[in-house]
Amino acid sequence: MPATTQSKAQRLPQDSWEKQEDVITQNDVIDAYLHGRKQGRTDYQIAMNNLFEANLTRAQQASEKLYEDLKNLSISVDSIHLKADAVTNFMALIVADTKNYLDDNFLKGIRAGRKIKTTVDSSDFIINFIFTHNTKTLNEDFLDSDGYFLKYYGQ
Repeated sequence: MPATTQSKAQRLPQDSWEKQEDVITQNDVIDAYLHGRKQGRTDYQIAMNNLFEANLTRAQQASEKLYEDLKNLSISVDSIHLKADAVTNFMALIVADTKNYLDDNFLKGIRAGRKIKTTVDSSDFIINFIFTHNTKTLNEDFLDSDGYFLKYYGQ
C-alpha cells in the first residue's frame, strides 16, 4: 500500500515500509512515561533538598536561641551538636558544664528549651533538645558516628 504523503512519513530501510510520523506507538508512550517519571523524581529531590536546607537553618536558629537563653540564665554551654533524623526532624544535643548541669537552675534551661520547641515545631519541622553534661567519657567520635554533623560553640 503506498504512503499518503512523503512529508509525514519516513522511509525505512526496506523500500516497502514507511513509518508514519503522526502515529503514537506503545514505545512512544513508554518513553514519555519514563521521561516524566525521571523529571518527577528530579523535582522531588530538589523539593526535598530545599526543605532540608530550610529546616537545617531553622534547627540552627532554634539551637542558637537556646544557647543565648541558657547564657542569660548563667548556664555555661560547652557545645551544641546537631543531627538530622529526617528531612523534617532534628536533634540538638546540648553539652553543659557539669557544675551548671547539676544545679537546680538548670531546670529553667530545660524549660527554655521546651518553650523554643513549642514555638518552632510545625507540621514540616520538629526539633528535640537533649541535655547532657561534659565529662571525660563524652567522645566526639561517637557523636559523629551517631550522626551529629554540626557543632556550635557559641559566640
